[in-house]
Amino acid sequence: MDTVLLVARLALAAVFAVAGLTKLADAKGGRAAMRGFGLPERLANPAAVLLPIAELAVAVLLIPVATAWYGALGALALLLAFVAGIAWNLAQGKAPDCHCFGQLHSEPVGPSTLIRNGVLAAIALFVVATGFDDAGASVLGWADDLSTAGAVGVIAGIVLFAAVAALGWALAHLLGQNGRLLLRLDALEQAMADGGVAVPAPAPAAPAVPVPGLPVGSPAPAFRLSGLHGETLTLDALRAAGKPTLLVFSDPGCGPCNALLPDLGRWERDHGGVLTVALVSRGAPEANRAKVAEHGIGRVLLQEDREVSRDYQANGTPSAVVVLADGTIGSPVAAGAEAIRQLVARTVGAPGAAVPVVRQAVPNTAAANGNGNGNRAAVPPPAPRPAAPDPNLGKPAPAIALPDLDGKPVSLADFKGDPTLVVFWNPGCGFCRRMVDDLKAWEAAPPPDAPKLLLVSSGTPEANRDLGLASPTVLDEGFAVGRAYGASGTPSAVLVDASGNLASGVAVGSPGVLALARGEDPALAAPPAPPEPVKPKIGDPAPALKLPDLSGKQLDLKAHRGTKTMVLFWNPGCGFCSRMLDDLKAWEAKPPKGSPKLLVVSTGDAETNKAMGLRSPVVLDEGFSAGRAFGASGTPSAVLVDAKGNIASEIAVGAPAVLALAGAPQDQAAVV
Repeated sequence: MDTVLLVARLALAAVFAVAGLTKLADAKGGRAAMRGFGLPERLANPAAVLLPIAELAVAVLLIPVATAWYGALGALALLLAFVAGIAWNLAQGKAPDCHCFGQLHSEPVGPSTLIRNGVLAAIALFVVATGFDDAGASVLGWADDLSTAGAVGVIAGIVLFAAVAALGWALAHLLGQNGRLLLRLDALEQAMADGGVAVPAPAPAAPAVPVPGLPVGSPAPAFRLSGLHGETLTLDALRAAGKPTLLVFSDPGCGPCNALLPDLGRWERDHGGVLTVALVSRGAPEANRAKVAEHGIGRVLLQEDREVSRDYQANGTPSAVVVLADGTIGSPVAAGAEAIRQLVARTVGAPGAAVPVVRQAVPNTAAANGNGNGNRAAVPPPAPRPAAPDPNLGKPAPAIALPDLDGKPVSLADFKGDPTLVVFWNPGCGFCRRMVDDLKAWEAAPPPDAPKLLLVSSGTPEANRDLGLASPTVLDEGFAVGRAYGASGTPSAVLVDASGNLASGVAVGSPGVLALARGEDPALAAPPAPPEPVKPKIGDPAPALKLPDLSGKQLDLKAHRGTKTMVLFWNPGCGFCSRMLDDLKAWEAKPPKGSPKLLVVSTGDAETNKAMGLRSPVVLDEGFSAGRAFGASGTPSAVLVDAKGNIASEIAVGAPAVLALAGAPQDQAAVV
């Protein structure tokens, strides 16, 4: 029994020692874990420090026989507290990141976490129940009973273990030093290449190293993943804007990934016009929300495990790859934060962005790449591909057989004999909603020889009925028909002739869809992009702002002259806005001394904005034109306008920055 008790004590001591040390080494992650488990901010910070100290104290008390019982009692108390906290969160449908062993091992809690802590609690209970008078053998007491030969054997074993450990330590440091040396050599070669200096090829030629990731130009694997709020996101939806897409593979327990999050938020704000940024993570939504909220990252997709990472051959985190607008791979996989930053700089055309040097399997001759370095070739970004004529024109249109809003089956064959415009639609899509009035006007007075209209939509029957369109609408919740026609987003449309054959390619966007409906060429319909407004600087006069409030009356920013005003750019459908709504109401109820007045510039309809219950005036800017005029590129964001009507601050982006700009207490601003 003494030996069993000793083994139990040592096992518990080892677990608690590792847990305490790793938590102390990652204090920031510890605070996030405490908040994830539901502790308020004022308790999360001290708890993140006290818990690892308590775990280390338990580990120390478990080793000597004289204090082992008290150490086991402390271990039992901590483990029961862990079990209770995990069980409560799981019962609430939450799975926060356990952070059990810091960055060494961290994952969302689940039944396995509960079982592990239960087993450890049972071991601690065993020591408590049997070891009050005698907690087992001393850690070193067993040595008194050894024979001479046994003692020699133990000493030899310890020496051998120490030698193996020292060898392992030396090997690890040698490999680390070798890696750093290789990185420096690569950097030197890159600098020489950038300066136009040819780098001589080694002799004999080094074996080719495969470029990481899928071949550039190959089709990007499709995927369908959940977002942080239960929404479904696909690669087609990300590509619908016609821009390259940056997929960044991450993990909530990865330290370098978390350090890269501020860059992702900045890229999304600064380069949103030319690049779609999407974070592909894993784990529970709660574990990811806490990490991305403060940086304003809008597109977060959650893998079940690492299935999408494997499809793209991204074998580590953080790593990233570019998918071009045509759905093909646009870059090798960039592994590591600095490589990802370089990839973004190249993709958006930032000046001074270095082109990476990648090992290619080409003959080791000067003719291979013209620079005397046959096994290293610069891989520039792929050139845009010219549009080819649609080879499907004149072919039979894919079949459509779907239920309408009353559940009755509707088939494309029912429209045979008339040209038919098949419009792919989503009642929750802002671009679709903005073209509803134009579509109603077209339905009310169609031009001569206008096609029939068939809407293939997602969403509920009620949401589609509320739009008030007269044309038949069928429901294609999985967008399977849209994909069959080659559509990758909404709104888009295809013209089918009277014989049931394809008469056009896919027209994307409101101008293209309406052009097809009027019998015009969609390629000529898109107006040139308006020039980006000049972002005002501090001290410049604030841009003119005159918009309807929720009752329809025009409200002018000039009416706020004489008082400092915070202009808050808002979207009632934005998850980050929704999560800061209670804090904003608390600020309105008790504004700090000297705080500005608040003017909310929002999208959405009047009813949705009224339902938020804000006291401050709200004006509607459906096209976000006022936001762009002030230099805002997302929600929530805000800017101060002084009493003279001049810009008085930079744009604050994200809930914490907005609340800080409003003068909210810093602990309140940090919680969001």
